[in-house]
Amino acid sequence: MKPTDILTRSTNAAYQSVGEETILINLNTGEYYTLNDTGSRFWQLLDGQRTIADCAAVIAGEYDVPPAVVEADLLELAAEFVSEGLAVVSGGP
Repeated sequence: MKPTDILTRSTNAAYQSVGEETILINLNTGEYYTLNDTGSRFWQLLDGQRTIADCAAVIAGEYDVPPAVVEADLLELAAEFVSEGLAVVSGGP
């Protein structure tokens, strides 16, 4: 994954927000995942428009942490989303 990648939620992923957590379900496998507040915010930002770096900047501003730290975490989470079939890379240079 690259900071310039743009992700979109997969049509094979269903989700429900409960408080500050989000529960994701891969409709193909039945596997489910629980995201903390930061992961939930990243999931909300996956709109097919923003790059991973854009999402990191938004979250860093909301949590008052360095964007580079957030970006590293989001790159790892994005790779997991894609490998688990929950998101797809929809664009980027």
